[in-house]
Amino acid sequence: MKNKKAQAGTFLPFILIGIIIILIFAIIVIPISHVGDEIFDELKESDNFGRSNVSSQRISQVQNLMTPVFDQLVFVILIAIILGSLVIAMFTEYHPVVIGIFVLAIIFLVIIAGLFSNVYEQVSETDDLQEKASEFTFTNAIMGKQFPIMIGFIGIISIIILLSKKGGAASPV
Repeated sequence: MKNKKAQAGTFLPFILIGIIIILIFAIIVIPISHVGDEIFDELKESDNFGRSNVSSQRISQVQNLMTPVFDQLVFVILIAIILGSLVIAMFTEYHPVVIGIFVLAIIFLVIIAGLFSNVYEQVSETDDLQEKASEFTFTNAIMGKQFPIMIGFIGIISIIILLSKKGGAASPV
């Protein structure tokens, strides 16, 4: 049987979808955390849940874990997507069409990243969410004005990896 190598056309849509999902998730996580905090505060004051010292303590534990977990989740998913795009570039055979697809995908992602970065900034600067948004350290660092630059940089590295195979060198597998 022939061993067929993976091509970028097979996996590139999943990387595109993954980056768009992480961008949307980063935008909705701040309002979700804010609403979650308000719900947990109401639960602690409720007669059904707040009577017991243990239940109040457990609710506070979950409330204190919610924001850091969401923050770290955005970071981990983004790192996984970046590593995935580099792995796709390593295992894809060189072809001019593949380079063209990568360039178009990178341009598209940089534009989308710039738009979502602006939306994230507007959401995090909303009066009601500003305090909660300041608790997201990784997400604020990632989704700032440098996010499109970071996506472009990873894309350029992927293209360099693809172009390095032009001389007839085989993929790592």
